[in-house]
Amino acid sequence: MKKRLALICCIISCMLVMAGCSFSLVKTNEKFDDKVLEENTDSFVQSWFEYDFESAVTDYAGQLDDETLSQYKDSKKLRDKYGKYDKKDDSSLTITTDTATVTETVLTDSGKKLVFSVTYDENGNTVSWNVDEYKTKGEIMGKAGLNTVMSMAIVFLVLIFIAVIIAQFKYIGNAQNRKKEAEPVVEAVPAAPAVVEEEDLTDDLELVAVITAAIAAASENECTDGLIIRSIIRK
Repeated sequence: MKKRLALICCIISCMLVMAGCSFSLVKTNEKFDDKVLEENTDSFVQSWFEYDFESAVTDYAGQLDDETLSQYKDSKKLRDKYGKYDKKDDSSLTITTDTATVTETVLTDSGKKLVFSVTYDENGNTVSWNVDEYKTKGEIMGKAGLNTVMSMAIVFLVLIFIAVIIAQFKYIGNAQNRKKEAEPVVEAVPAAPAVVEEEDLTDDLELVAVITAAIAAASENECTDGLIIRSIIRK
């Protein structure tokens, strides 16, 4: 019970705070005159249809910033597409703490509509303006629904693509394992010990005798009993 009472008190407090903010906002913006702002917007709209945007873009291209230059070019295209001013169809006013925005729907001689939004500061000076093509609620909802469907479709396609890639990982791993199994294993063979072949001297007996005699003569000892020749190296 205590929790419910506390919740109700919180809700009442929030409502009182919001009401106080709204009262303060209205009081702060009492300086805005709805009628004057609407008249200024009417004058702006009519001057927009009469303004020579093409000459302004040509003559002041170097002096205008990119945003203003683009705005002038778009305005010329819209005016060429929709034609001249016919009459005002609807108007609304939105007030914030320090600005006021007048939105007017204008009917052109082509039977189509344009939406003008002009924002004023607390002194009634024009801060910014914008012109858009008029769209019905059905067109806005249809475009929003189409964007939602396209966004969801893109998300699902990306998720499916990622799932397919992840599913291929196991096949890639199996292919690598089969490749490793198919490769022959080369075992290291220990090197055979070097075999020292003894030189066969049976065919060199004469050569051995000559060499023995030469050695005996050189050593001034004609006795060759203790002299043994074990190998002969040919060079």
